[in-house]
Amino acid sequence: MAKKLLAVVFCVVLGASFLVFNIFSRQLSGDNHENRLLTTLPQVFAGPVSGLFSRLDSFLTDNSPFRYQLTALDASLDYRLFGATQSDQVLAGKDGWLFYKDGPDAARPLANYQGLPETFDDEATLAATAASLQALADTLAEQGCTLVLDLAPSKDRVYREYVPDAYPIVNEQNRTDRFAAYMTAHTSVAVNWPYAALRAEALSRMQAGQAALYFKTDTHWNHAGALFGLDGALAAARLPAADFADYDIAEIGVQTGDLANVAALYTILPDEQDLAAVNYADLYGSDERTVGVVGDSFSGYYGYYLQQRFAGSWYQAPETLTPELAAAPGCDVLILSVTERNLDLLLGLLAAF
Repeated sequence: MAKKLLAVVFCVVLGASFLVFNIFSRQLSGDNHENRLLTTLPQVFAGPVSGLFSRLDSFLTDNSPFRYQLTALDASLDYRLFGATQSDQVLAGKDGWLFYKDGPDAARPLANYQGLPETFDDEATLAATAASLQALADTLAEQGCTLVLDLAPSKDRVYREYVPDAYPIVNEQNRTDRFAAYMTAHTSVAVNWPYAALRAEALSRMQAGQAALYFKTDTHWNHAGALFGLDGALAAARLPAADFADYDIAEIGVQTGDLANVAALYTILPDEQDLAAVNYADLYGSDERTVGVVGDSFSGYYGYYLQQRFAGSWYQAPETLTPELAAAPGCDVLILSVTERNLDLLLGLLAAF
């Protein structure tokens, strides 16, 4: 009898929660901050019958009443009380900083940050990649296009002061340092790897009490940090680049960090101001060339400046780097850009050449 009563009470409470939530849903946030698509009802009835109950469970979990509110409350308690996050892809750093952590979809960013030897590419891999990169550059050159290999530093090394002490740096020269040095020595391709200069600029700004070049709660740099990377890439292509001190850095908008969203900390960690050089167009004359960018989300920030300076510019995802694109690039300079954690993706793409 007690078991039956408990089951009835459970069903009543569950049903009432749906009713109460629907009544007050307009006053409650239902935004999805998880950076993934939630299970829908049509998906429950799609696929084999053997997986029906598993899909139904996913649907109820993803669409349960007060889900976002309870998840955010649970995450905030963990963060405030224990300084931890509930996500296996987000590491809580010092002073409100969040970092990309090893997880099921990650490319071992913390191991790369630490410079663990097992992350290093072997000689055969480096040699094969260098040959492919050179072949790509030669094909583009036949079309009058200059290739620049652009590698974006992760914020953990640039702002290592905020990484927890539990992750010590084992080797100062990490996988990306070694990769960039090898490509520079064994190809004629211009390589932009601005880690050392970007780290120095970040430290200088920290000491001067100036704003950071990366978001504290997002994986990316802001538009000021992106400008540092873009200037290096354009300089590698022998295009003029102003001194970073000549830029007027100012706020241009607000951004909610993707790491804060994934870790359900968006209710307690503040939105951040995006920074950019607001006098960029004033420092350069109009350039009739076209600059193309094939890269990940870091280089997506380049468009803000390229559109102000060049007659033509475009940005495409890494997967669009194909022999067909190389044969007809439609640009004078092609910036092939990935951040450190996407080196494996870069190696896979170059293998086609």
